[in-house]
Amino acid sequence: MTSVISTVTLDNVTKLFGAVRAVSEASLKMTAGEVVAVMGPNGAGKSTLLSLLSLTMRPTRGKVMFNGTPVRMADTELSQRIGLLSHQPLVYPDLTGRENLLLFARLYGLKDSLAAIKEVEKDLDLERFATQRPTRVLSRGQLQRVALARALISKPDFLLLDEPAAGLDSKAVARISTVVKALTERGGVAVMVTHEPEVAAPIATRAVMVKGGRIVSDIAAPDTADQWRKLYVDTVEKGDQ
Repeated sequence: MTSVISTVTLDNVTKLFGAVRAVSEASLKMTAGEVVAVMGPNGAGKSTLLSLLSLTMRPTRGKVMFNGTPVRMADTELSQRIGLLSHQPLVYPDLTGRENLLLFARLYGLKDSLAAIKEVEKDLDLERFATQRPTRVLSRGQLQRVALARALISKPDFLLLDEPAAGLDSKAVARISTVVKALTERGGVAVMVTHEPEVAAPIATRAVMVKGGRIVSDIAAPDTADQWRKLYVDTVEKGDQ
């Protein structure tokens, strides 16, 4: 498996939790340069999709493929090319932001850890607080930025973001857009779960709507937040009223 991810595919993937079908027969192919925004109601299977794509969860049926090759959860080299921002920040609460980033940089085997850390701190405006306090006392927005920096520290080819704008002000959201655009411009792929059309509209190239564990729509991304809202109503809320 090459270290550069050019395509990511879900091939008829189903994920069961006992009798609950969290994801049902999902097929989705993403290619270099795309930003795929995923929307759907609570419990629709969005976070489960991200877990399957991040290789932290195994499908019950179907295949997850990178560059056309089915993969296993134990593929360490490939996992290092995947950045994941989940609902949980996945940082150590008693370490500062920079200490967390240094730890993860070493786990990834980065040669110049400090340079990589300073770059991502600058990109996400962490320099003002990254070295001052343990992450357990940071604000929600500050912690979210540290968590995103952790996901970006290895310069992943495939970036997965679960509600990246949670707790952030408009300036911080704009920084996320800049980071995602930079990743796709160098040939990366990004998948973003969000409830906010204003977050998706500036950067998404595709719009995927999910309902009841199924992908019910997969089209080119609308241009405006209002068009995103209309798409959501037409494909997700239609029939529920």
